[in-house]
Amino acid sequence: MLPLELIIRALSIVFGLIIFILAIIFGWFIFSILVGVLFFIWIIFYVRSLWNRRGEKTSANDAIIDAEYTVIDIEDSDD
Repeated sequence: MLPLELIIRALSIVFGLIIFILAIIFGWFIFSILVGVLFFIWIIFYVRSLWNRRGEKTSANDAIIDAEYTVIDIEDSDD
């Protein structure tokens, strides 16, 4: 094998390894970004569900008022 062919083969192996390593690094970087975005979306929906659950809770006074209106509606429907 000629020395030029050996040099070309060695350079192709080196460049191939460099491209392989860069692909792994960029793939991991993109995967990390994707996981981070999905985790951020999960946190947003979790906080949103907690906020909605907090908004649905009524105080004792609201429950009493709702019960009184229910009793009034039932009495009106008997007429």
